[in-house]
Amino acid sequence: MTLAAMTQEARPARLPGALHGNGPANNDSAFPMAKAGSGTSLAGAYLNQFNEMVKLIEQLPGTPELIGDLLNCQPTSYQDYFAASAMPGRASATDVYASLNRCVRQNFEDVVDDLNRKSLGALAAIRRHYKTHGDSRPDIMTDICARAGTHLREVLGKANGLVGYVPGGPGNFAPRRKLRVSQA
Repeated sequence: MTLAAMTQEARPARLPGALHGNGPANNDSAFPMAKAGSGTSLAGAYLNQFNEMVKLIEQLPGTPELIGDLLNCQPTSYQDYFAASAMPGRASATDVYASLNRCVRQNFEDVVDDLNRKSLGALAAIRRHYKTHGDSRPDIMTDICARAGTHLREVLGKANGLVGYVPGGPGNFAPRRKLRVSQA
């Protein structure tokens, strides 16, 4: 299977309790409704780079020719991802992200930092094993990839939960609604 085919299959995980409509965002959303195309949110498109990496890691033991694609993976920050992207809505995605509630943005950044650390750690372990053993120890590579995939999927679940568990739709950063104080 080619990297392009796997990219088409990669989809952000959906968590129990998360709201996954494609309707317009309401004012209670924590993430923006900017879209990357047919029903795909920009935040989901950003997280998809990690989904693609996990697919490569999990498929590597059975498809060792993917090693070059995998070792060329380099996760990037939300802002850098959209600065280099040609997707429609990318500019508004970074503007809205910058205007997010500080706590919401910090929670997302903490989870993404964890994803980056675990992704780079997995890539380092795979690279180290490949340089040391090549294809001669597939049993060890299978174990490394299985553990890495499990750990990365766990953190991806948290990230998808942050961008997915908001009223109005999945994977969207949007400014929070200001509460109005009624006067009696």
